[in-house]
Amino acid sequence: MSSKIRKNNYADHPVIAEEETLLESVQETLARTSQRRFVKNYEQELMRLRDEMAEEKQLDDQAVLMDEMERVEALRARQNRFNTQEIDIDNPYFAHMRYRPEDGRPRDIMIGKSTFIEGKVRIVDWRNAPISRVFYHWRENDEFDEWIADREMSGVIESRRNLTILDGRLMRVASPQGVFFRGSDGWSHTPQAETLLQGGEGTADRPDTTGLSLGHGRDGRELRGDKYLMDIAGLLDREQFELITQPDSGIVIVEGSAGSGKTTVALHRIAYLNFLNRKRYRPHQILILMFSRALSRYISRVLPALGIRGVQVRTLQDWAAFMRRRLLPGLVTQYSDDTPTPVIRFKTHRCLIPMLEEAAARHREMKVEDLFDELLTDRSWMQAGVERHAPGAFSSNELDMIHRWCSDRHFWRVEGGGPNDEDWPTYDREDDMILLRLYQLTRGQLHINPQQPLRYDHLMIDEVQDFSPIELLVLLQTARNESVTLAGDRAQQVMEQHEFSDWREVLDILKPKNISSGVLEISYRSTAEIMAFSQHVLGSLAPEVAPKAQRSGQPVELFRCGGIGEAMTFLAESLSDLMEREPNAGVALLCRHAGQADEVYRALQHTGLPNLARIHDQEFSFGPGIEITDIAQTKGLEFDYVILLHVDRQTFPDNILSRHMLHVGASRAIHQLWLFCWREPSPLLPKDMQGRIPG
Repeated sequence: MSSKIRKNNYADHPVIAEEETLLESVQETLARTSQRRFVKNYEQELMRLRDEMAEEKQLDDQAVLMDEMERVEALRARQNRFNTQEIDIDNPYFAHMRYRPEDGRPRDIMIGKSTFIEGKVRIVDWRNAPISRVFYHWRENDEFDEWIADREMSGVIESRRNLTILDGRLMRVASPQGVFFRGSDGWSHTPQAETLLQGGEGTADRPDTTGLSLGHGRDGRELRGDKYLMDIAGLLDREQFELITQPDSGIVIVEGSAGSGKTTVALHRIAYLNFLNRKRYRPHQILILMFSRALSRYISRVLPALGIRGVQVRTLQDWAAFMRRRLLPGLVTQYSDDTPTPVIRFKTHRCLIPMLEEAAARHREMKVEDLFDELLTDRSWMQAGVERHAPGAFSSNELDMIHRWCSDRHFWRVEGGGPNDEDWPTYDREDDMILLRLYQLTRGQLHINPQQPLRYDHLMIDEVQDFSPIELLVLLQTARNESVTLAGDRAQQVMEQHEFSDWREVLDILKPKNISSGVLEISYRSTAEIMAFSQHVLGSLAPEVAPKAQRSGQPVELFRCGGIGEAMTFLAESLSDLMEREPNAGVALLCRHAGQADEVYRALQHTGLPNLARIHDQEFSFGPGIEITDIAQTKGLEFDYVILLHVDRQTFPDNILSRHMLHVGASRAIHQLWLFCWREPSPLLPKDMQGRIPG
């Protein structure tokens, strides 16, 4: 069935008419109720009664106060049940389900962020209301059978729709009858039913496959200028909902391909846990660790939209540096910026876990920093540990270099510098977690102050495949009841020094007590063509079950040019045309290396392209424009259009890291992917991919 958008005005379609009538009825009820509704602060009333109870001496009066407290508690419980918070009249719900019980008339249930029951209006909170499970577990025309409020409930789902309501207006309806969009010239319709994880109102039309250009016409649908991750509670599928609502203790692992919604599912799990038990899952005691600062900013808009504020969102490096300074004050705070790869690999290798445990057991009386220096300057300790726990992982020459590097840094820290002016006293970034692990082994739990052990109510780690085993071990020790959510995809690993190969191997080291896991197999981000290319470049590293794409688009194009000048001239014209037609488009020009990105930016910065930026340290705008950077900085992000440059044999040879990097770069694209090279193409590209001459 064609997914092309039809331009006719569908305002009179039964689906649209029904949803607009329902929205009008809900808004009238909300407006009427808000005029007369006074929400009493029962929490304050209970505190007043407790204070009076403590001061009252007469038993009879204490009994009267006790009865009053029970009455107020009952009123508070009722208030919490039916009106947990004010409903936003301009965005009261995001889904609508009509079901017919076996023994009754059809009933309309709206799914939203808060519960509101008034007359025939029933809005239920997606996180808590038992009836919401019916919405997530079943589809339109299904006969369902669920246990609701300790009783069996059966019936038929007569309609099930995802909605977008903005500023009080119905803008989008996704249903089995198709997806309807309100544009400037009325309602349009595509017969392809969508359950896109990123939401429907932000996606673009299908590209015109006959032309050689980026982008395509609008036909009533527009790209969002705001590129931040959206609240998608109404678009969760059954597998995602089951992962979100797993029991609150133990580790939950969310696996999935690029664009499958791993981060979104993990964030919604935090919102679900907080709603389930606000005292147990306090926002200020929840930690989210991201791979980069860009990812931290990327999700910062989501949590408030989910009704949870105050959660700590940090990068691993920032968190580790903060904790090390807090627990081990007085140490050098500068870091090396040229740590050799073998040193990083050794300091993040799994063999360090038993090596540190054995050493700490023998030297519990030593200061943490002294034990660290003692071990990392002992060549024989390194060699014996590697031979016992990771034979063959490091050559003798590599161990010599690691020992020399660590010994030099130790000397510079003791002496305040080295023989050369640039020999500053520093630690390596990886040292923070080693020091924290030694602290755990010799002193006990990490803590904020001596009276307050560091115990997070919940810990979420995103892009976990780029965290080392020792880093995960330190972090898991800080989570109360091992309440942890891990989200990752080993195909997107970009840290070549870290050795994440298999979930089972890592978990065997960490030995958690309770594990639940699930794999998200549908990619909601990219087109089928982009996904097929991304999977091809992985080769034998690709998952056995290929992720499923939800839509088709243009083929991935390879352009072969005579040189960078020719490539940039064509690209400047194409990008100028794109930004004129689609001013809200977000475009990423990605290179493997930072020096290549510098060269591309220099070539384009005088062409007059609007909103052109060179991204050096993850300072992405998450708005319209053209951003040039290296692939590693875009982990976890997405862009409407992606252009990969220098896709040649020299830049992307046939090795594991090249496959991961090219896969990550390609899978950032939502709608269209172009590749450019002016040397021999990379051997990772499909053999039948014919390079085109631009122009």
